[in-house]
Amino acid sequence: RQETVIVEGTGIVTMKKAIVKSARFRFVNDLKFRGVTSPEVELVFNITEPKGDDVYSYMTITPASKEINEIHFKYSGAVNYSPEITLLSQRHSNTPGIISAKEGEGIYLPGGSYFPQTENDLADFDISISVPKGITIITSGALSERKADGAFETFRYKSELPADDFILVGGRYIVKDTIVESKKFSVYMFKDSPVAKTYLESAVKDYYTYTKLLGPYPYSGFAIVENFFATGFGMPGYTLLSNKLMAMPWVTLMPGSLPHEFVHNWWGNSVYVNYKSGNWCEALTTYCSNYYHNIVNNKPEQALDWRKKALISVHELPEKDNYPVKEFEYQKNYNDATIGYSKGGFIFYEVMKLTGEKTFFGALQKFSEKYKGKRATWFGLTSTFTAQCKADSVKAPVAKVFNQWLNSKNIPELKLANVTLDNSELSFEISQDAMYYMAVPVVINYVDSKEKKYFNIDSKNNKFSAELKKQPVSITLDPEYECLRKLNKWEIPYSFNLTLTDKPLLILPSKKAPVYPLMEQFAGMMKESGYDIDYKPADEITDSDWKSRSIIVAGDASANKFFGNVIDKLPAGISISDSAYTINGKKLSAAENMMLLNYAHPMAEGKYMTIISISNPAGVEPFRRLFRYLSYSMLVVNKTRAGMPQSQMEIFPEAQDKSILEYKFKW
Repeated sequence: RQETVIVEGTGIVTMKKAIVKSARFRFVNDLKFRGVTSPEVELVFNITEPKGDDVYSYMTITPASKEINEIHFKYSGAVNYSPEITLLSQRHSNTPGIISAKEGEGIYLPGGSYFPQTENDLADFDISISVPKGITIITSGALSERKADGAFETFRYKSELPADDFILVGGRYIVKDTIVESKKFSVYMFKDSPVAKTYLESAVKDYYTYTKLLGPYPYSGFAIVENFFATGFGMPGYTLLSNKLMAMPWVTLMPGSLPHEFVHNWWGNSVYVNYKSGNWCEALTTYCSNYYHNIVNNKPEQALDWRKKALISVHELPEKDNYPVKEFEYQKNYNDATIGYSKGGFIFYEVMKLTGEKTFFGALQKFSEKYKGKRATWFGLTSTFTAQCKADSVKAPVAKVFNQWLNSKNIPELKLANVTLDNSELSFEISQDAMYYMAVPVVINYVDSKEKKYFNIDSKNNKFSAELKKQPVSITLDPEYECLRKLNKWEIPYSFNLTLTDKPLLILPSKKAPVYPLMEQFAGMMKESGYDIDYKPADEITDSDWKSRSIIVAGDASANKFFGNVIDKLPAGISISDSAYTINGKKLSAAENMMLLNYAHPMAEGKYMTIISISNPAGVEPFRRLFRYLSYSMLVVNKTRAGMPQSQMEIFPEAQDKSILEYKFKW
């Protein structure tokens, strides 16, 4: 059974600026205070519980006479908040704090759960934690002391930079580590695993990569720590990754996972965010890791894939959930991630095109140096870029470029027009439906080669010319998704997200099918996660229900008779039978795998069709996994075992006319 575990604490808070009027501290309701005193003066404290907040209380402290410089706290409580259920539209779970003695679980204590926390201050921390032997404590800062005393062991950590939180993690870990350039790299896992070495090697490689780009690493080490619930958090000096994620190095080592959390040691975990003026760090971290990790590792196809998927996610953003990047604070769901991570990250791509790599990363190194241990804003970031451009004699209106994207929720539509060729002089226009300043790539295709040139636009109609050395075949505007712009329908592959954002009808197996209750549970999960869907069993579907709206068909032909309406209308090269999925001649077992297939609705133009083909699912977990692949057209994954997709494919709409972006010469 679950044991009751008590945290007992004594805290001393020394104020950098004395309390003259009052100070407020936040803490979870389970912490009960046995003493709140000051050695300097009598104080008065008042505890309030805000309406609608059943987790946190607030303590307001006021001096009875003169100002207060130091406060002493004594408190205790059983902190045990179960991690929240992760909805389909969320990446991570969270908890206000948990100390669990259950097998395979452990300790996760953010500020307010093991010490009373001020809400906006950066502080220096010096903490000592005593726990039963066998439990290892990890937090930010340097481990200054570790000693055993009877049945307990004490860990003492001191912060290396001022911090806005000091999240405490603990568990029965097996530790592997190595030291590189006096920096300690560690992996903490619940069970011994060969992937620990893989993670260490990857972290060291990222260390060399990003210290060259961003400047000196701000901490004495970096730890990769396994967690017992769904997280992908980056804290100063360490990252906390879920056990499921740690078991999948092919996912964890992707640029958007472990490298992303490592880069957070610069952005967000040493240079901190002033959330009242907008969260810049997720955008910058996304650009430096999710995108630029592909550049430094010479993976142009993956870099192109990031740009394309970022633009697609922005294109598919529901209008009701759209807002300017400047207003992004943190990720509550995928739509927030689109704005703060994808669109925000693309802003830095736009800036890089204008400044070049040397000036761009020179500005970031100055930014890190100037604001390390402090809070920074978008203004501080943009002004650093402006100063660096001036120092490098780079004429680029970077402040204007940042502000135009940060303060508007819209993006422009680009068009190519009035293309002429007079002898060797090529003339053309690039138009937009706004007034953005941006560098637009134009590719000139020849019979045996091609060349790319960038042209800066700043008005609605922009005229250009170029001298050509040979006869062109065609001219194309931004063929590789390099501009933060609206996409045309034929540039966007079909995807699960396209269907989900079009208020689809989910067609479930027959009510008589044994799998129906499980499928109905899946439908309920989708609605609880905020997806605007309707659902019906196949035996209640009429033609008027589905012929004019986007649909999702789930199950297999034996349980869901609706498959008969679509099984012979699949995209070229794909077939589904009771025993196998066939993709361009390659057969994969339908008994072992499941398929997610997105393509055009067979009856209604402009609507979408999604097939989730799965037979005899053992639970809802396979469906949950599919929501990691919102941008995919088709994939086949093992339905019981995590791993890379067995097969995947992009499926694009057919396009008769691409003249909005492409001009073909007639010779």
